[in-house]
Amino acid sequence: MKLKFFFILLVSLFFLVSLVQMFPVPPFAEDVFPIYKSGYFKELDRQFEVIADSFVDIKTMSRPAYAWVFLEDMREKHGIDIRVYNSRAERVKAPGEVSDDRDGIVVRLSSSSSPSIVSKIRGNRYYAAIPMTASARCRFCHAQQEHALIGTITFERTFDALAFYGRERSVLFGIIALISAVLLFALVRWDPSRRIKEIFDK
Repeated sequence: MKLKFFFILLVSLFFLVSLVQMFPVPPFAEDVFPIYKSGYFKELDRQFEVIADSFVDIKTMSRPAYAWVFLEDMREKHGIDIRVYNSRAERVKAPGEVSDDRDGIVVRLSSSSSPSIVSKIRGNRYYAAIPMTASARCRFCHAQQEHALIGTITFERTFDALAFYGRERSVLFGIIALISAVLLFALVRWDPSRRIKEIFDK
């Protein structure tokens, strides 16, 4: 019976925690970011990838200067700080205008054999670095072989994950609470000594 009460207590605690977590209480999306990247931040990554692709399209299909004008537009209208770095991790402020303003994460990506998107929370801002690799459309400006790293674009913006993450966690912990409730019901009905009694009754 002690084992039964232990499991009932454990599942009850799990059930109560799940119920509480369905509401907007800590931890929030940014607090659990290192463990679980919520759909909100994944959506921001997709937004950044669209901007990066648009930048490359504008740069290749019209005057390169227009691509930087587009990035400045994104900063002014949407509050997204976007920076472009070349394959040597030097910041490119405009076509032909290179500065020694380096980003530690970009430096690591430029020396990596298989660079991938890096994202993190910096205070109340969300940061992502997207490595750009050469494709057929890039050969006009970049002579490197296809899939070689030609640069990195970084994005930084404020975020408010509360509304999106609130719905996401309600569904997630609602399912966990339901499973816990079913387990709790089964545990209450469970009689661990019943099997032993049946053996002796025979």
